[in-house]
Amino acid sequence: MSETMGGRVIGSAPMSGTEPAGTLEVLQTASGRSIVRAVGPEAPLTQDRMAAEAASVATLPDDVPMLPREWFVDEVLPGAGRWVVLGYRNEPIRPPHDPWDEADLAAAVELAIQIGSSEAPPDLPDTLDLIDSQAWATIAAMRPPGLSAFTPWLSDKIEHLAEIASYADEAMSGKNLVHGALSRESILITDHGWDATSAHAVDWFMPSRGASYLDVVLLLPHLRVDGAPPPEVVMDRHPLPDVDPEALTCAVTVTAGALVLESMRPPQPGLPHGRAVQREVAHAALEWLRTRLGG
Repeated sequence: MSETMGGRVIGSAPMSGTEPAGTLEVLQTASGRSIVRAVGPEAPLTQDRMAAEAASVATLPDDVPMLPREWFVDEVLPGAGRWVVLGYRNEPIRPPHDPWDEADLAAAVELAIQIGSSEAPPDLPDTLDLIDSQAWATIAAMRPPGLSAFTPWLSDKIEHLAEIASYADEAMSGKNLVHGALSRESILITDHGWDATSAHAVDWFMPSRGASYLDVVLLLPHLRVDGAPPPEVVMDRHPLPDVDPEALTCAVTVTAGALVLESMRPPQPGLPHGRAVQREVAHAALEWLRTRLGG
């Protein structure tokens, strides 16, 4: 493994503000520095996602704003189980400020817009293969008991939301690149002075092809949970280019439905708090949807 990483490891230091699961570290080796994320056998889903990221980034266009990857290790170590390690080029980066400030928020939204301006490689799946556009129809048929915990507003709206979501193919399809998992944890910031910042994306484990604005729709509920202004306020400050309002409403509807349904499923291995996070983001998406539909 030391050959892959560029030589014997001399030292390391955690990058402050990054998540405990797969914390980013600055690794000093005999040949230089790398930014490293390492995950052991306690988080198999995260390991699989990192392996998927290693495969997908090699196919993405050069102009995509992502942290350049230098090496990748996926090995079963004697007595230690499987370890997956991603090594990125050493860049002057940091996590977004917590809470978000206006400069970092602008950089995050611009990142989502910039990703969507790139044409996706043709072999990527369609976004609608990865996001359940039939979630509201499923919820309407199941009427799961946990649904009442979200908002009473849903009680007589589910069939209407399923009807809106039925136009997902028309509203959300396209040839543009979609990251699909943008959140605070997948965004890294570079400072340029005078409060100017730019952002890079990591966690490319589910890139796809779709409409150019989809990453913005998927990101804004996450930002809202983190204390950012409501999505409509953010979009007023950072307008989306040439997006049909009805298509946008359809995408918000699909996103909210998928989050609601997923958040009621059993926990995923190695992500004990993942469903709770999804529920928070689902609440934010529902709040946005209610605004777009006029309350």
